[in-house]
Amino acid sequence: MKNRHLIALGAMATIFSLSAVSAEPQKDQVTKTKPQSVAASAQESTAQQIQRLSYTAQNQSENVQRRVDALHQLSQFPNQNALVAVSRSLKDSNSDIRQAAIVGAKPYQFEYRWKLVAPLLNDESSDVQLAALVNLIPDYTNMHEQQQQELDKIYPSAIKQLKQHSGSEKQLLLADVYRWHQDFSSAELIYQQLITNPAMATQVSLSLSDNYRAQQQDENALEVLNRAIENDSTSAQLYYSKALTLVRIGNKNEAANAIEQATKYSPDNSYYWYLNGVLQEPIDVAKATDSFEKAYLISGAPEQLYAVCDIYVRTGHEKADACLTELEKVAPPYVIEELKNKGK
Repeated sequence: MKNRHLIALGAMATIFSLSAVSAEPQKDQVTKTKPQSVAASAQESTAQQIQRLSYTAQNQSENVQRRVDALHQLSQFPNQNALVAVSRSLKDSNSDIRQAAIVGAKPYQFEYRWKLVAPLLNDESSDVQLAALVNLIPDYTNMHEQQQQELDKIYPSAIKQLKQHSGSEKQLLLADVYRWHQDFSSAELIYQQLITNPAMATQVSLSLSDNYRAQQQDENALEVLNRAIENDSTSAQLYYSKALTLVRIGNKNEAANAIEQATKYSPDNSYYWYLNGVLQEPIDVAKATDSFEKAYLISGAPEQLYAVCDIYVRTGHEKADACLTELEKVAPPYVIEELKNKGK
């Protein structure tokens, strides 16, 4: 059930011309755009903010730090204007701007991000090279061989560069880079050292659980997450990761409870609400329907509207026809026809 829904979400993102934008937010990333039916004025304000940030990022006469800040902020607003600003800034003569533009490219899907960022793996600045590697290496296992070879060329120098820093944040990044490159034992050694730091325990626990997940050690991952929740019971990220771990183990009822906790502590995260809908549907259709509705109200994204219409049609909801009428404005005819057939 979960896989079918998530595949559908990704497919709808592509259909609705959102293929450059990642369908799944990273951890606690909150969708910023409001749907027109909920808050037109808020949407206009967001559009103006993106326009202002995009202009600042590209303004050669602007202070460098302000341009850097603008590019960092644009990572929260993936859209066409932001993408143009990021693309141009990746070619800027100032290395700080290029490095910030790599951050701005973070929310876009890997295939598109590779085209943007990979050329900077050969940048004259070692800091820019490192930033490019860190941006791309989380997708290492999904890369084809030639892409992996491109990263492998600078991987040793990136590791050497990260090892020169003694700060906890840089050490965590070093461990994450080890993990993404599938050097799990080196990663775990650092995680186990850092996890004793209360200020970092939650983030380190998330990374350590991912380290176990990558090795198909989901029981160990769950143990790490449960210990972390005992010390930080209001972290939506921990509950989200726990939910995904429980799904992999096959305990979908407990997974539904965990993702519901994630929505409680991060109520503005549309993806958490969407996943809550997916996991609650076999248990409580009404709760699932409400979750899909909340996901759409937060994001206004067409693929979230599709999820609402899908459950409306399958359950004979009284608003099914109205939902399909709204979806027709953004979806191709065959998508509407497929949904209508589900109700027959």
